Amino acid sequence: MNCIIEELNLDNVKDYVKVNTKAWQETYRGIVNDGFLELIGTDSEINKSIEQKIKDINKEFDKSFLLKVNDKYVGVLRVCKSHDNNYKEKGELQALYLLNDVKKLGFGKILIEKAKEEVKKMGFDSMIVGCLSDNTNANNFYKHMGGVLDSNRNFIIPNQVIKENVYLFRNI
Repeated sequence: MNCIIEELNLDNVKDYVKVNTKAWQETYRGIVNDGFLELIGTDSEINKSIEQKIKDINKEFDKSFLLKVNDKYVGVLRVCKSHDNNYKEKGELQALYLLNDVKKLGFGKILIEKAKEEVKKMGFDSMIVGCLSDNTNANNFYKHMGGVLDSNRNFIIPNQVIKENVYLFRNI
């Protein structure tokens, strides 16, 4: 399988939002309330997300990427300076999502290596990632990739508060 990682730009921003939305809906069904998953797929929410991602394109300490496999966008990645007050001097893997049909094929590892590379370019030597505690597959993945469970925090969406595990990757 031929894979390419593209940096977010004006030409692919709509694809980023579409893949991110679909991956959320596939991954979090049964974890996140159905109302929220339906809401993020509405045209108005997709348009808001596109507008926000356009604003993010040239932000310092904030980079987003798309994974293309066999000429089809199938994954997204976002890294930034951590916004969590407990991890101010660390990079953060904000998003690593793959569509279901390409999970468990090694693309997650490719994206996490890209995340580490980009966080290093930002000047950080460690990185955190938040992972919903009920997302067993993703928690196991981050542990397998070298993340160490460091803390917990709440992930808040409309009508739901979800426990999130925070994994720390040291000496990236």
